[in-house]
Amino acid sequence: MIDDLSSTWGMVQMGIKAALVVWALAGLLLAALPPASAYSIEGKWPKPAWIAICAVAAILFAIRPLGFFSLIAMVAVGVFFADVRPAVGGRRR
Repeated sequence: MIDDLSSTWGMVQMGIKAALVVWALAGLLLAALPPASAYSIEGKWPKPAWIAICAVAAILFAIRPLGFFSLIAMVAVGVFFADVRPAVGGRRR
């Protein structure tokens, strides 16, 4: 019974890890697509900064998805998707 629970928890952790890594990599890709000028026009941090934030987050999620620094990375990637991406990527020309 206990072995079943530990293997189930391991599968849950693996699923969380995979989802977080994919989320951060999607952020990395979406941060790389808009032109750098869109970031400055909207008053956001520069494009290389957001690319680096998403890349570091993906690495942190792959190493230890539920660690302290990973929680900070979750907030950072969340800010990218909630604030930065709509401002720089949602622009229609």
